[in-house]
This record gives sequence, structure tokens and C-alpha cells, in this order.
Amino acid sequence: MPSPRVLFYSSSIGLGHVTRDIAIAQAIRGLSPGAQIDWLASSPAREHLIAAGETIHPEAARLNDATTEAEARVRPGRFNITLWAVAVRKRWAEDGRVALSVMNGGGYDAMVGDEAYDVAIALTGGSARLDRPCFILYDFLGLDSMSVNPVEWIGVEAINKAWARDPHGHYQAVFLGELEDLPLTPFGRHGPPRREWAESNAAVVGHVLPFDPAALQDRALLRAELGHGPEPLVVVSAGGTAAGEKLVARCLDSFPLARREVPDLRMLIVSGPRLSAPDGDLQEGVEIRGYVPRLYEHFAACDLAIVQGGGTTTLELTALGRPFLFFPLRHHCEQLRYVAPRQKRLGAGTQLDLKRTSPAVLSRHIASEIGREVAYPPLELDGARRIAELLMEAAGGPAVG
Repeated sequence: MPSPRVLFYSSSIGLGHVTRDIAIAQAIRGLSPGAQIDWLASSPAREHLIAAGETIHPEAARLNDATTEAEARVRPGRFNITLWAVAVRKRWAEDGRVALSVMNGGGYDAMVGDEAYDVAIALTGGSARLDRPCFILYDFLGLDSMSVNPVEWIGVEAINKAWARDPHGHYQAVFLGELEDLPLTPFGRHGPPRREWAESNAAVVGHVLPFDPAALQDRALLRAELGHGPEPLVVVSAGGTAAGEKLVARCLDSFPLARREVPDLRMLIVSGPRLSAPDGDLQEGVEIRGYVPRLYEHFAACDLAIVQGGGTTTLELTALGRPFLFFPLRHHCEQLRYVAPRQKRLGAGTQLDLKRTSPAVLSRHIASEIGREVAYPPLELDGARRIAELLMEAAGGPAVG
């Protein structure tokens, strides 16, 4: 049998998942060097894939702009992802139809969808079928109501009911993480416990990173290669969307206070591709960049990181063994109900609330945490290879190694 043709649907908001998706694609090619992978993705993940030399399917132009739609609902320091999901269910249906149409008509041997809720709901709901293997990747399971809005409660029950349907025979659910990362709470009021559901219905494969932490342990060499001097360095990552604007402003306000306690302190702020730089001259010792490829290298080199509460950046910093402060977005169920408990379980990072953290308080945290020696437990980091093996086995393609 020839090497498989794979359709990869990278459907998450922002840039948080596309780097891990590329790592999975590389693992597939590692097992089958001739594998052909075509991509469906919207902006900004689509531009990232193009820059990485990946092949974008022409039908990707028909996908809704999920990131812009999400940013319309962002408020300073908070984002209710649950209300957003309820509001965009019709757009999910449109994107799901695009993905399934491409898959069914493109002669592909397998499909991978990262957080492709639209595809999963269409398949388990009986509105569509695939006669080829399909893998849906999750790093959290189920939505939670984060307000008293009745629309949110009703929508959560409907989405969770669809989510918890038995996927067997329709697609293979894959959980990226460890079983302990899943809560014991049920899908909605009447659904099965989420951890129990994963044990019965999902392949739990560990985490996926786009780098090998062991290759980034020489911090002095990294700093020299990246142009960082010997001064204490804080790296701030505001994420790939406009949700990080308030975090950037708070870090800028805290910097002169922190520099009184930490002489020669330097701060690199990575605002992401969708945030414009603040007006006015920057303070001495501060640098702002809109986008940094391989940001994880700067994380590995820094003395302290300040990030949002996203699953990707907190995981990378944990794997790299760096001290960090993280600010989950208020009302964001994934960051508050999954990422924060995971970090607490691992003893990795210091969780803060942006609304309750003044510049003075943040500066004190910077002074106390910068350069601190940490010892986090090891993580299961073999997820990319395990997904590639699942796909190759299901698709029947040749594998090497």
C-alpha cells in the first residue's frame, strides 16, 4: 500500500495548538516518510502553517475566522469560552461540513482534527459519515457554565450531551494529557463522569510538544544564540489573540517597580501577531515583539516567564523547568477548570488573577520568583509518536522505525 494521504484540520483559536499539530505531522512523516498531509485551518494558524512550508487545502478559504469571532467576545482579562461556543454552533456546523466534504471527496486515507468539535458532533449526531479513520484530539473534555446566563446553561447541556455520545464507530477520541488531568465531574447534569468517559472512549496519549526539552538545557548557550545578555530576563507572552492586551499593559506598569528590586532587569514582551505595540517610547530594558518563532527557546533561556493561563505555554514552561507566573482568563472554563488544576497538581507555576494583581503586587512576584530553582515532576511527552502510530495502524500505511 502506498504512503497515506492525511487531511489535518487544525481548528483551534489562535496559535496555541498549531505548533503541536506540526509536531504530530512530523511524527507521521517519521513513520511514513512519503505521507502526504494537507491542511485545513483559519487565520492565524493558516499563516503559520504556510510559513512552515505546509500544504493548505484550497477549501480552507471557506472556513470561518474563529479567532476574530472569539476576540469580539473578549473583555479585558476575561473570555467566556463557553458562551462563545454556544454562540458559534451554527458556524461550527458550516466548518464541519467543509471539513467532511473535503475528507469524503479528496481520496484521503485518514483525518486528524485538533479540537474539531464540529466534526465530532456531526459524526456522532448522524448527520454525516466517514468511511475512513478519523482522530479528534482534545486537551479538555466538556464545557462548564461560568455565569448565571440561562442561555449558557442550556447551551452547555446541549453541547455536552452531544460531546458525550459514544464515538465508537464514528471517530477515535484522543486525549492529549494524562488521565489525572481530567476532572471527575460529569458532562452536564446527567452525563457520565469525564475521566470515566475518557477511560472507555479515548486514547490517552500524553502531551505533545514541538521540541525536546533535553535539547534546551544549556541556558547560557541559548541566551548567546538568541541575543540575550547576562542580565535577569523576564519573558512575557500575551498569547496569539487580543485577549492579552491587559496583561501587556500590567507588565509594562510593573517593570519600573520590579527594576528597583532587580537591578538591570530586562523584559521581552511577545504580544502576538494580533496586538499592536503600545503607543509611546518604551522604558529602558523593555523590548516588544509581535511574533517570535520558536518562542519556547526564549522560555528555556529566561529567568522568569509571565503568561496567560493557556494549556500550551504553561505546559512548555513546565517541561522546560522554568519558574513562571500565569494568569488564567476569567470565565474561561478550560484555563480555570483544566489548566489551573493541572498546574496545581504538578506544583508548576504560580497562578494569579489579573484583576487582583496591581503593578506593585506583580513587581513583588517578579522579584521573588525570578531565577528561582524549581523541580517539577516529569511529564508524559510521547503523544505525537503515539498518535502517529494510531493513525498508521488504522490507515494501513507503511511505517518505518
